Amino acid sequence: METRVNHAEGIVTIVDSNTTIAYCRYDDSGEIEYLFVGPSFRRRGHARRMLELVEARLGKTLRFAAPISPLGRHVVDAYGRDRGIDAPGSGRGP
Repeated sequence: METRVNHAEGIVTIVDSNTTIAYCRYDDSGEIEYLFVGPSFRRRGHARRMLELVEARLGKTLRFAAPISPLGRHVVDAYGRDRGIDAPGSGRGP
């Protein structure tokens, strides 16, 4: 099924003709306030796609608001690794 990305001020959604697949809310400072991918759509790159769109729009390295779920921690750590930085709370670095 074909997906579509909707990008409004502070919100990115990925949808298909039936449902919202993924959702990201962020602020102008680059803080990700909420990131969700529906369980049946996970591990397909949707979270990464949304983060890349937000980062490109803002021109900033993103930060993640607490609390971060255990599953979300994997996304945050991967984001940091991809950019060569230690993600907050990753246990790596000082």
